Amino acid sequence: MKWWPFRRKEQRSITYQDVWGSGGDTVVLTGGGQERALRLAPVYAATRLLSDSVASMPLKSYQNTAGQLRPITSPQVFLRPSATGTRYDWLHRCMTSLTLRGNAYGLVVGWDAAGWPDQVEWLHPDDVHIEDNLAPVPVWYFKGRRLEPGQLFHIPAYTLPGQILGLSPIAYFATTTDTGLLAQQFGRDWFANGSTPAAVLETDKAVERDAASVLKARFKEAASGRDVAVLGLGVKYRPISVPANESQFLETIKASANQIAAVYGVPPEKIGGETGGSLTYATVEQNSIDLLTWTLRPWLARLEEALSLLRPPVEEVRFNADAMLRTDTLTRYQTHRIARIIGLNNIDELRQMEDLEPLPNGAGTDYAPLLKAPRDESE
Repeated sequence: MKWWPFRRKEQRSITYQDVWGSGGDTVVLTGGGQERALRLAPVYAATRLLSDSVASMPLKSYQNTAGQLRPITSPQVFLRPSATGTRYDWLHRCMTSLTLRGNAYGLVVGWDAAGWPDQVEWLHPDDVHIEDNLAPVPVWYFKGRRLEPGQLFHIPAYTLPGQILGLSPIAYFATTTDTGLLAQQFGRDWFANGSTPAAVLETDKAVERDAASVLKARFKEAASGRDVAVLGLGVKYRPISVPANESQFLETIKASANQIAAVYGVPPEKIGGETGGSLTYATVEQNSIDLLTWTLRPWLARLEEALSLLRPPVEEVRFNADAMLRTDTLTRYQTHRIARIIGLNNIDELRQMEDLEPLPNGAGTDYAPLLKAPRDESE
């Protein structure tokens, strides 16, 4: 019988309690550069955009029979894959680890009756180590303890030929992240702790301390009440703006956001950067299509192939990317009409998409294409 890497029933050296503890306390995903990088708004925004978008998509299982995909009931590993949180949380943790560290490490802690995983817990990347990144067969360690073959489920995000581990975006672009953090900190310090006054009342005449205090108090009183301020003594009001050399942190933050957007392949305007052209989207749907095509699709394909390894070869898992494309009612009904005309869907399937009950007595089960399209009343 052919052996598949995740089919295991023997005693495991790492248990559920080793991951979560006997009381079920969760591991807080913090640590070092990962936590520090998330303090930079564009990094947080980019990873959140990717993680939220992927985790919010429906995940469906299919059986591949002679090249034809037939929907099947999703197995437990895709319905409740973790002891803590929901499927959304499980996918979000996976994507967060991938986008920050370039790797997601899952410990298989439960198997179904057929020997396939039905529970996988994502591990903190700092707790997982590989004996030799260039070895043809990896040997994994979790908190210094060697794992059995097939006990670790690994998804790399960006790999070089001959290597097993994926490259960490945060590690390889540490300079970009550090520059953004320094600029962010500089801006905070300037506004919170800067010694530069907001404005100056100036005159060519000598003003004693007591007279200066009275003049300042009168001006502040008038200004706070939005009244007319009478200065006298040749006093002029001069506001102080941010010096050009000190305001560069604003441009630095924007530049960092654009660089981070390029690293993660997300639109810069969605994470605080600026787009380089005048491209606009006619509709929200077109915006979603662009994001799905150029940003999310590679991540979806990577996860689909990886997660399918948790099931027998005849099964596949796919994300329903169409759920991201929200259309208006008229466009949606026109799409249904075309699908019915060409025989792509029957009426019951179209009604199901609209959360409606099937027609009685099987009246909506016919797939036959309509010989004549129904008349469009709008014509």
